[in-house]
Amino acid sequence: MHPNGPANPGSGRSSDASGDAGAGMMGEMMGRPRKELYPSLMEMPVLSPEQRRNLESQARGRINGEIDGIAAAEMDLRHAIAAGDVVAADRASGRIRYALDGVQSGVTVLRSLIEGMSPPHIAQNWFKAQMNLRPQLALVDTDGMLGVSWFHVATMALLAIFSAGMLAVYVARMRRANALVDRLMRVPAPTSSPASSPSDGASSVTSATSRSGAGGGGLPTLDKVGSAPDLHRGPARPGEFWKGKLRIAAIYPETPGVKTFRLQAADGGCIPFSFLPGQFLTYAAEIDGKTVRRSYTIASSAARTAYVETTIKREDGGLFSDYMHDKVREGDLLDVMGPSGAFTFTGAEAESVVLIGGGVGITPLMAAIRYLSDIAWPGQIDLVYGAQTTEQFIFRDELEYLQRRMTNLRVAATMVRAAGTSWMGSEGQITADFLRRAVPDLAKRRVHLCGPPGMMEAVRKTLGELGVPPAQIKTEAFGPARGAVPPPGKAVVEMPTPNGDGGREVAAAIGPATASIRFARSGKVAPLPPDRSVLEVAENVGVPIDYSCRAGVCGICKTHLLEGHVTMEIQDALTEDDKSKGIILACQAKSVGNLVVEA
Repeated sequence: MHPNGPANPGSGRSSDASGDAGAGMMGEMMGRPRKELYPSLMEMPVLSPEQRRNLESQARGRINGEIDGIAAAEMDLRHAIAAGDVVAADRASGRIRYALDGVQSGVTVLRSLIEGMSPPHIAQNWFKAQMNLRPQLALVDTDGMLGVSWFHVATMALLAIFSAGMLAVYVARMRRANALVDRLMRVPAPTSSPASSPSDGASSVTSATSRSGAGGGGLPTLDKVGSAPDLHRGPARPGEFWKGKLRIAAIYPETPGVKTFRLQAADGGCIPFSFLPGQFLTYAAEIDGKTVRRSYTIASSAARTAYVETTIKREDGGLFSDYMHDKVREGDLLDVMGPSGAFTFTGAEAESVVLIGGGVGITPLMAAIRYLSDIAWPGQIDLVYGAQTTEQFIFRDELEYLQRRMTNLRVAATMVRAAGTSWMGSEGQITADFLRRAVPDLAKRRVHLCGPPGMMEAVRKTLGELGVPPAQIKTEAFGPARGAVPPPGKAVVEMPTPNGDGGREVAAAIGPATASIRFARSGKVAPLPPDRSVLEVAENVGVPIDYSCRAGVCGICKTHLLEGHVTMEIQDALTEDDKSKGIILACQAKSVGNLVVEA
């Protein structure tokens, strides 16, 4: 039956006219019904078998369509929650509610048809479904009942009580919804410079290695110097720092000497924090009787909430990487805190991106590619990657698959072919000529660079020669700072204590090769060699200063400099306000003179 006209135009207002109304009824029910819908249904005494079949077919089609809409809206809701986009999450949840209403109206029509109800009963049941009322299964025959009886009075009283109850439920639900919206609106944005505080009951760290992979400056939110967030209060909201235990769910070998560790919540469910592509986690473990911490970049997509992955390379002399490769097993619990890092890309920062990585420095870049794939980001993505040999090409199989699947992803790699492997690509290092061929419009693009220090320094210089403005280049710290203090003798001070007007003094200092440092809160005094940081000395004498990246970018080791002058090679985690107040990074601060710090 055609929905827009009767099958037999010559039959007038007969079963064909009612069929036309019946065929159009389903479409009207699913949206805002026309004014003539209810009169036509109420006047229609019966539906023919053909009309019932047509209604049933349209009802099932509507249900299937709305179910597809629910699936699409649910995926959008997951992406919005992962990205911390409250507005998008609200829109997606509204679409889910609207689609559920459509499904319910279709189900109501099907049930009415199965129970053999007349068109007026079907219309009334649908209307009640739209008003969140219980559909009536059988109408009371009121023919012949005149006046108002006790039955009518009792019925009206019950309806009044029911309406009052529904109103109370509605009010309660709205209050809960408003409370939830208020909580979401109060979610703090990631800050850039928290102060440090002593770790809560943790033993002093006497042995630690630098990060493998990337570390940026995403930080926990602190209210003031010396006050730390409550790291044990449960799942962290977007932008918050979290501390607790995660379970090793699986371990995957990537290349010889590189493994991926998949972590899940200790008690099941979603991971208890949100993160951005490119951020990192800090692990802690007791190794040879000492607490050792190490930071590793998250390699998995931020849109996946069931797990989080880090990809770790075994390093020569790497105490923590050896522990992860040799001691950790599936099912083990690992102490974790984070996320941290500002080396992030979510797709909102630019319309396209160039990702340049070397070795295991590909991990934050892979996290971005996986996330952009999950959210179907339309911008152009160029990955330029360098490895020593094809045997050390991390994520090779997955990148080949993603490049076939994502029309906006291009991969250009260069390395030496290892024996027993196939390779038809470029060989050697990432040079200017290689970059020109891989990304012809490089000078106009945003660039994210991560890799070993030597490789990063060379590529950064090459990018400058190719006309890429420094402001367009984002880099990831890859290991501890080096050479932060001038040789003994005359030293130019970069970070002095504040003077009376809140400004900074710049002075020259001449002092001995070894000075001393006093930790005011702990009451300890120790020698301070010019090549040792405040954090390293604090660890040796048992003064607790919390830390994460040891590279001057996370800001967790901030502390007050009360007396003296220090130099710091990397100060990414310090704001101008921090500097004016005498806040220093303990992992970077070195001096050739005496110091007093608050720790």
